[in-house]
Amino acid sequence: MHKIHQVDVKGLFGYMNHCLDFSSDSPITIISGPNGSGKTHLLKLLHAISVLNLAELATVDFQEVKITFQDKRILRVVRQEEDHPGEVFKFFGRTPPARNWKTLTLEYSPEGEDTPEIPSWVVQLPNGEWYDTRTERIIPTDMAKRRYNTPDRLAGIKAVRGSWLASYYDDASAVFIDTKRLDNTSSGPGGYTRSTPRHLQNRVHQYSAQVAAQISEARRKSLNESLDADQSFAARMLQAAHTSVKERELKERYQRIADQHAELHASGISVIPVDVAFPAQKTNPTTRRILNVFLDDWERKLQPLLPIHEKLKLLRSIVDSKFTGKTLDLTARGHIRFKSKHNGKPLLMRSLSSGEQHLFAVFALLLFSTRHGTLVLIDEPEISMHAAWKHAFLEDIEEVARVSDLQIVLATHSSSIIRGRWDIVREIEVPETTSPPGDSDEDDQFDGLDSEVVA
Repeated sequence: MHKIHQVDVKGLFGYMNHCLDFSSDSPITIISGPNGSGKTHLLKLLHAISVLNLAELATVDFQEVKITFQDKRILRVVRQEEDHPGEVFKFFGRTPPARNWKTLTLEYSPEGEDTPEIPSWVVQLPNGEWYDTRTERIIPTDMAKRRYNTPDRLAGIKAVRGSWLASYYDDASAVFIDTKRLDNTSSGPGGYTRSTPRHLQNRVHQYSAQVAAQISEARRKSLNESLDADQSFAARMLQAAHTSVKERELKERYQRIADQHAELHASGISVIPVDVAFPAQKTNPTTRRILNVFLDDWERKLQPLLPIHEKLKLLRSIVDSKFTGKTLDLTARGHIRFKSKHNGKPLLMRSLSSGEQHLFAVFALLLFSTRHGTLVLIDEPEISMHAAWKHAFLEDIEEVARVSDLQIVLATHSSSIIRGRWDIVREIEVPETTSPPGDSDEDDQFDGLDSEVVA
């Protein structure tokens, strides 16, 4: 789904109306307001519409949502008041300069649905992927559906394929981060202990495993590139037999790629160290041609590792600047771990403070549960966060948004989070007096809309 310019909500809780213009100069928009003003429900509405989750949409009491995108398209969702056992939503779409609205009615009926019996060790991550807490592995979506009858998070989008509405969901991606639920999964007065099963201990293991899964996938792609390059090396060498390569340019290119590889190896993403040195003596034309093709292959092998490296580097920078006496490290299998800055010994996840676990969870989700262009919705990020961390939070997530091209909307009433950035804050209020929903001039503009509808 394309980036959002404005959101209008009517009849939230039956009587609240909110209009929010999203930040144009920053990838971040902050929704601020008193308790009970509907901040969390606004995020839920945006998430439900962005991923076309009718079950989630049905949980929010609203009459109408209108979303205006930066590309000028408009999407309206109207809850129909009908004598129906489920919920009926009417979707309206318009792409200026066209004046006509296209419509599509979707129904959600919880009755008769198969309630999946999912084992306790299988949990769903915020980006919709499924995770086995016993083996600490991501479960492929198809396998999770087949083995555990997990709900299909893309069912809504699949249902509208072939309709005009499908164009609104090309590459749609949204993540809702409920920071109240980032804490450990154990319950009881004592929390978890050494005897507590791993899959009941702490959700940071899940977020760590999500990072490991992406590193593993990047390494697999790098290996495939290496195999492809090896198979075509001889043919490419013959093609390069009469090319001219300057030694200085070749040496500069070698140094750049070697430095890049060394950085990837130091971070733990590339398990193979740099083992090729540039010749110390002056090279001849044949040697330069061979080295040039070799560098083509080397660069090609590193390419799949660079995006994950950029994210990991940012996560490490955030952790190292805020955690006391700890640094972030990778195991040979690509799992995140923490080490003592004092003696270099590995630290258990449970040795992190609750605030450290919370901060790691938020940024691991932001960096590794999102893909390019995702809409990220964060509810009350200040929970369990140290005052100094709150002050730096906006700066950190702006950098995250830059790396992954995210549009981030967060709900908070913490002035420490806002830290004077009132230019990106959108205040909402609880109305002191209310009139019946729909009794306004703005509603009148949609009267007789059905006569304009394009079937």
